[in-house]
Amino acid sequence: MTRSIRAFSLMELMVATAIMVTLVVGLLFTYVYCVLLNESNQNLVIANNDAQYVLEQIKCVVYDNLPAYAAPVFSNLSDEDVVVTATPGSRLTEVTVEVHWVERSRPRSYSLTTRIHC
Repeated sequence: MTRSIRAFSLMELMVATAIMVTLVVGLLFTYVYCVLLNESNQNLVIANNDAQYVLEQIKCVVYDNLPAYAAPVFSNLSDEDVVVTATPGSRLTEVTVEVHWVERSRPRSYSLTTRIHC
């Protein structure tokens, strides 16, 4: 009576290990990318909240003082700068709030625009 013993060869184990390493590295890159994307989205939400805050503060400003309005200074984001631009029109004034910041050594910006009736 003969018994046959089956086992994996060294080449099969090396191929299986290479496939597993490739999968794990791919999953790690995906995880790191998701973490960075989450941070970027969090910064975008903070910029949106700051811009909305400035627009809410502008509601309390007398219309004649609107072109000279100075935006408050925020420190929620890295190197954050808020710029308010008021463009008067015939019956509507367009107000734009731009938020600029630096994220992972790259400049980013976000803007909100609204119109105020004269």
